[in-house]
Amino acid sequence: MKKFLSLALLCLLLVGIVTPAYAAEDDDIAKALEMIEKTNRDIDKKIEKAVQEADSLHANYLLEIQKLEEGDNVIKLNEERQKILSEMNKLNSNEQDKLTKLTEKLEQTIAKIDEEKLRIQTKMEQIDNEIDAVTAELVSSDDDSKKLNDKLEKLNEKLNKKNDKYAEKTDKFTKDLQKVIDDVYNETLKMSAVAIEKAAQKGVIAECSWKLVRFADQWVWIDPVRVIRFTKGG
Repeated sequence: MKKFLSLALLCLLLVGIVTPAYAAEDDDIAKALEMIEKTNRDIDKKIEKAVQEADSLHANYLLEIQKLEEGDNVIKLNEERQKILSEMNKLNSNEQDKLTKLTEKLEQTIAKIDEEKLRIQTKMEQIDNEIDAVTAELVSSDDDSKKLNDKLEKLNEKLNKKNDKYAEKTDKFTKDLQKVIDDVYNETLKMSAVAIEKAAQKGVIAECSWKLVRFADQWVWIDPVRVIRFTKGG
């Protein structure tokens, strides 16, 4: 009877000791999962901010190129249109012949403006496609910074042979865009690494899950955290 009571008491003691241990492990896992979730939310915010910045850089670049492309032609045509409209406003009601001639001249000028705008739009689409090709090759996980810079210079040289007046703006855009991507890539990678290390200490094995994100006209792999398995807990 005493032996039975001793075994029963031992079992109660073991349950009292083991249960808090399992509870502590479960608590560690819960904290690790919460930390991973928060890290992924923070990473998403940084990605969203970087995407907006990249899109803004791209839009501003195209606007600057469009201004260069419009140049003197559109300015002169718009000045001519304003001059014709001014002359038309000065005419009297009995100067119908002059009004007809000015109207024809205005229509021709407007047609030239529309034609020039179409040419510019087509040119801008070609430039945008060329920039897509340039920037798409800038990000490679196998390339170091020197190789990236060499590639950037080579691709910019190819693009700028066709458009020398775009050289400075193209170079600035591609480098600014690359900096935005490098910054968010390195920062989120560090955040993931820290989360993975801390989670492992609490019994949660995780890894970078990688997802494809568009920055302006580039697609880049960014690294949120994904849980693989638990090493403790119940």
